[in-house]
Amino acid sequence: MQSGVSLPLRRAVVLDRAAAWRLALGGLFVTSVVVRTWAAWLRATPNYFPDEGIYATLSRALAHGHLPEVRGHVAHFPALLQPLLTAPAWWFGSLETGYRVTQAIECVAVSTVALAVWWTARRLGVGKGAAFAAAAVSLAVPDAGYSGWVLSEPIAYPIFVAAVGTGAVALARPTRRAQSVFLALALLASFARLQLAVLLLAYLVAALVLRRLREQRIVIGGVTLAVVAALGGGLGYYHAAPAAFHLVSPASLGRNALVLAYAAGWAIVPAGVLGLAGAFGRSRSEEERAFGAFALIAGAAVLAEATLYGDGAVVHERYGCYLLPLLALGFALHADRGWPWRRVHALLAAALLTVAAAAPLSGWAAAGGNAHSLVLTGLLRVEALAGSPGDGALLVAAAAGALSVAAIVCAWRGATIFLAVLALSFCIAASAFATAFDVQNSRNVKASFIPAGEGWAGADATVVAGPAPRTSVLEQFFWNRGARRLALLPGAAAPDVFSSSPTRVSSGGALEGVTGRVVLDEDGAALVPTAPERANGPWLAAATPQLAAVVGGRYGDGWIAPSGHGRMYRGGTLSFTVLAPEALTLRLAGQVVHIGTHVPAHVYLCAIGPFGYAFSSHGYLGSRAVSARTSFPVWSQSATCRTPRVTVD
Repeated sequence: MQSGVSLPLRRAVVLDRAAAWRLALGGLFVTSVVVRTWAAWLRATPNYFPDEGIYATLSRALAHGHLPEVRGHVAHFPALLQPLLTAPAWWFGSLETGYRVTQAIECVAVSTVALAVWWTARRLGVGKGAAFAAAAVSLAVPDAGYSGWVLSEPIAYPIFVAAVGTGAVALARPTRRAQSVFLALALLASFARLQLAVLLLAYLVAALVLRRLREQRIVIGGVTLAVVAALGGGLGYYHAAPAAFHLVSPASLGRNALVLAYAAGWAIVPAGVLGLAGAFGRSRSEEERAFGAFALIAGAAVLAEATLYGDGAVVHERYGCYLLPLLALGFALHADRGWPWRRVHALLAAALLTVAAAAPLSGWAAAGGNAHSLVLTGLLRVEALAGSPGDGALLVAAAAGALSVAAIVCAWRGATIFLAVLALSFCIAASAFATAFDVQNSRNVKASFIPAGEGWAGADATVVAGPAPRTSVLEQFFWNRGARRLALLPGAAAPDVFSSSPTRVSSGGALEGVTGRVVLDEDGAALVPTAPERANGPWLAAATPQLAAVVGGRYGDGWIAPSGHGRMYRGGTLSFTVLAPEALTLRLAGQVVHIGTHVPAHVYLCAIGPFGYAFSSHGYLGSRAVSARTSFPVWSQSATCRTPRVTVD
């Protein structure tokens, strides 16, 4: 009688526990969505260009029923999954709303990695606790913060994990269904981010290693068709990508591997590596062996891409972040085995401790070195709080050292949950520091380049760019639906590979080849239109491309060089206000004007033709030599200006 009663009770307990784990996993997913969305909405504007501009522009074009195009020209961009999934975001009215809905969609997408990691771990026989820990760490890594950026990573990240998990199943039991599911997910990952086409190659190599290649007819056929399609259609936007891969020094590999170790939570890295190696070398099942082979090859391929692509002196954590959930799964596998190979684990942890002490991160994030790394972005925030790059790097190295010691102790005692909590805490801290720096940086960018806000340029305008930085130019296109074309002044660098046309100022002051409304780059030289409308930081909107004057040596923030020259194309008066940090003398068009300290001087130049200016003293702002600050020069027509004269009040 007792046994008859106890059996239902036991079943109820098991069901309750399963429901509790499902509830915990659901809570993890919802928490991630809420927290990630909140953090994403703190960003004032995109600032990772050209990528964020490309994905947003393609998404808007698709939302309005057009082919994927940039500035009116079809863009042969093969990775269109993110633009397709986020296209509905731009149906909600304003660009601001579309931007925020896009971020929310990406936060939901990236949070599904918890489900992919959980499913993969459970399929491999990992216990619920270790599987949940792996899912939590995969969600907390700093690179999940790309969900607040308009990029493909939030979409590709969970698909990559799902492809590796289903690939392990297809390698172990190569049924038609298993192969078809893997092939679909691998192609979907490639459609999200072309870099992940390496999954298909890694799968075939793993099949060769496992001696299962002959059984993979569906995958081989699918890969063959994909290669034929790629060769026939070309790589489009990525046509020059193969040339960007080159051999690099071991130091570059070391930098990328070290930063990825920090991104993974540091403390779980030794167990993660041993877990993946053990899954292949001492597997408990066919699926585990297949997973070990596939994960090791795919992870090595991703790390190689991050190392070999682009500038070898820069860390490309963004390209290698797909390795992080694989390490979390390796950690779960190793912990589920009961922490074998403790001495090897201790040696690996000690090696990490030595590396952290011998290779501090100081200087790695300086001068844009953090551009493709959220760990290094967070380091910039730590350095600011610590007071110097050296002190900030020392704090990070000390934290890594403490985690290495904890990894050794926890492994010997089998304290899986405690070690997972340490890694999770490190990832959350790194994410928080990276978010804090990025949020402030985005606010600074918006205040500098787009203070007038959305839609300030008006309808159907041509952006005329000079020496403005790429971010400044592409901010105008992101926040203005009416910015349709790009014209480049002599010496200006194109901000991306998409359509632009050259222009120059003609002898009569017109911008050649440009018609209609214009948005003028005022950084480096003041372009004075005859019909100005509205200013926006270092930019000025005008109704026509006709200029009345050009004043060289005036920067977008109002500072003017110690000397320079300009030209009036039309007779009239050029007026501006000068504010000097100290008393100085201005020589303008051959006449002398005295400027007092912090006393606004309203200067009027009546002339036509060329003129010069020179200030008696100057200082430096960074590498720029500057003398005084001026307002935007404004031209007014006057029939009486025949000879140059200067007046001041």
